[in-house]
Order: sequence, then structure tokens, then C-alpha cells
Amino acid sequence: MHAFILAAVLTQTPVAPAEPSPLPAAEAPPPAVPLGALPPATHELFQRLEGQVAQVRIIERRSGTRSSIGSAFFVSAAGHAMTNYHVISDVVIHPDDYKAELVLKGGGEPVPVRLVDVDVVHDLAVIQTATPVEHFFALDDREPPQGARLFAMGNPRDLGTTIVEGTYNGYIRDALYERLHFSGAINPGMSGGPTLTGEGRVVGVNVATMGNQVGFLVPVKHARELLARALEAKDSGAQALLDTVRAQLLDNQQRVTERLMGEPVPQQALGSYRVPGRWGAFLKCWGDTPHDPEVPYTVTNYQCSSEEDIFVSSRHRTGVVTFLHQHATSQKLGALRFSSLYTALYSQDPDPVEATRQDVTNYRCQSEFVDVAGLPVRAALCLRAYKKFPGLYDLVLRAATLNASTSGVDTSLTLAGFTADNGRKLARRYLEGLSWTK
Repeated sequence: MHAFILAAVLTQTPVAPAEPSPLPAAEAPPPAVPLGALPPATHELFQRLEGQVAQVRIIERRSGTRSSIGSAFFVSAAGHAMTNYHVISDVVIHPDDYKAELVLKGGGEPVPVRLVDVDVVHDLAVIQTATPVEHFFALDDREPPQGARLFAMGNPRDLGTTIVEGTYNGYIRDALYERLHFSGAINPGMSGGPTLTGEGRVVGVNVATMGNQVGFLVPVKHARELLARALEAKDSGAQALLDTVRAQLLDNQQRVTERLMGEPVPQQALGSYRVPGRWGAFLKCWGDTPHDPEVPYTVTNYQCSSEEDIFVSSRHRTGVVTFLHQHATSQKLGALRFSSLYTALYSQDPDPVEATRQDVTNYRCQSEFVDVAGLPVRAALCLRAYKKFPGLYDLVLRAATLNASTSGVDTSLTLAGFTADNGRKLARRYLEGLSWTK
């Protein structure tokens, strides 16, 4: 399960308000505030900036109706607006089927926009109207201090432009893809909206949530970099945008490959075996051993995952690193029955990375017996190619130790969005992390 949920798809559960604390006897109650009134600073900020935030509508061309919504905010006098890649991804992947438009303050007729440039890794995109705008946001060039009061704006649940107060909590530690932690309610429809200081300068772009006032932002430095490219963009046709996404995914997998290959593979004890452990600070690891006295064997699971991914489309995710070890042992089954159990474990498919037949080919696998420093292992390496992004693949490595008759380790490694060469290189390094301690 991935940690981040895009703000466009979250459904929150209402929480009952806590009982107020009684005032001390000697303390006078505060002056009455009209129901629904905002503090003056928030009210003034909203009034001043509301017109610079718009709703993004993705229109399905055949029906002429909305298929999804999000938010955007103007960042240049020439009508450039920043949003999330995941808001406009259908326009990139299926340009013949979808188009984008903006709804400005006060409603009225939607304004058509063109898609100028994208940053798929950091989930950003720049769109542009045909006419200039008078007012637009400044992208800040520095990070706010920890605990700073911030304001997120957007169009939650198609209710119109809204402002939400929250707190800046810095970068998420040990993340594969940079995100800022914002303590505030980022709701569906606010994806792509700005989060800003009390002076109205943008410090992040709304992108995802985990609910319960836990929101996530794209750091503003990535928005600045994308805007600089967009202002110089010459060709933003459909194929040029796909080529841009492909180049960014290739650069990302190279970065991840170099990061993993630059670190030794730590080993984790699992019964009488040692297996690859937390191979990179961005991986989250956990384990479990189900206990059932009626079952004549034990299977201990140890799993590590990046927990984050890159949104390519609503049905295609990439940029994933995950692996699972299953240590099986039994003193009751005997060699023949244990072999049947072990074969069943090896036959299980690992959890798939989300993609459709329009996105990827079928897996093609090669199986062989290999020797890992004296440990006999059966291994299968499977690859499936990306149809729209040549040179990128999803890779699955399955392997099982074969040195004992009533115990063994079945393991799987999944890499999404890597070149074949980098995938094989990482798979070989991963297998080298297997050993037997007896």
C-alpha cells in the first residue's frame, strides 16, 4: 500500500469536535466573532488572491463532459498556470480523447488551455491560456521556517475556491520523491492549488494527503524549475510531451539505480538464512509470522517497499522498488510434503504494479538455476515493456533457495520503470544478498 493518496481521490471521514475546555473563573471570554468569520489576515489574503486560483476541468471529448477536476494557479502575466501532472495526465497520455480547460473566478464560460510542459517525477505541469492575466503568484525562493503558518488554496469537491490554514513541517524524511509535510486539510479537487505564506508567496503545490490533517506539497523549487523551462518551451505537441515524460522517467530510474548500486546490500537474518535487508533509506520494512497451531509449518514474511510511486496515468504507476522474502520451515511435513508447499509459495505472483494492456506488454520470463556463493538457487527474471515509453520496463525477479529439504527462502524483487540493463544489474546485486548461515 503506498503512503500517499492523491488529493483528487481521497474521501475523508468526519470527526466529531472535541468538547471545549472551560475558561478559568477570573478570565473574561473573548469578544464574540460572527459565525463563519475568518481572522482578518486570512480573509484579506483570500479576497486578494482568489482570482489567481482556477479550477481545472478535464473534458472527455466524445461526451463533452467532465471526467475529472483539479486546481491551478497563475504564475506569469502571459497566462501560464501551475497544476499537478496527475490532474492533466489524461491529456498527455490520451490527447485525442481529452482536453483541459479552466474555470476562473465568478464562473462563466470555461477558458481553453494548452499543455506547455510537465514534470512527471515531481507531479507538476504548466498550462497556458490564450490571453494574458493581470495578477499572478510569485514563487518563493526560500523555504519557510519549521512551524510557519501557511495557507492552501484550491477547489475542494467542486465547491468553489477555498482557503485552508495549516502548518509547515518540512521535508518528509527518507523519501524517494521529495515532498513537504503540511498539517492542513487538502481535499479532493485541491490538487494543483498553491500553498502560500501570509504574504501570498507560493512555497509549495498541493499534491496528496493521508487524511486527518496530514497533507503533502511539492516543494516550490521544482515549480520554479518547471516554469523556467515552460517559459522557453517551443514545441508542446502531443508527441513532444510523451518524449518529455519518457526522458524524465529514464533520468529518474538512472538516479535510483545509482543510489542503490552505490550502497552495500545489508543482510537481514531470516531463520538459518541471510537475505537483503533495508537496501536504501527510502525503503520501509516490516515483518510478520502468522501463528496457527493447526498448521504444520511456519512462514515468516519480511517485506521492504519504497511506498511511493510516480503517477503516469489513472491506471499506470511506476518508479517503484519493493521486495518480499518468505522463509518457510517445518519439522512435521517431511521432505515431499514440504516440497509441495515450497513449490506453491514459489508459484505465487507478487503484488503487481498497476498498469493496463494499453500501457505494457505481457511479461516475458527466463528461468535458470544459479549458484550464489555456494548456495543453489532457482531464479526467474521477467520483463514487460512500456508501450508509450520505449526503453522502460517493469522487472520481477523470483528466486528460491534449494539447499535444504524442510526449509528455504522464497524471494521476489519488483522494479517498475527501469531500463533492462539497470534492472538486471540491480537483480544480480540483490541475489548476492542471499546466503546460508549453517
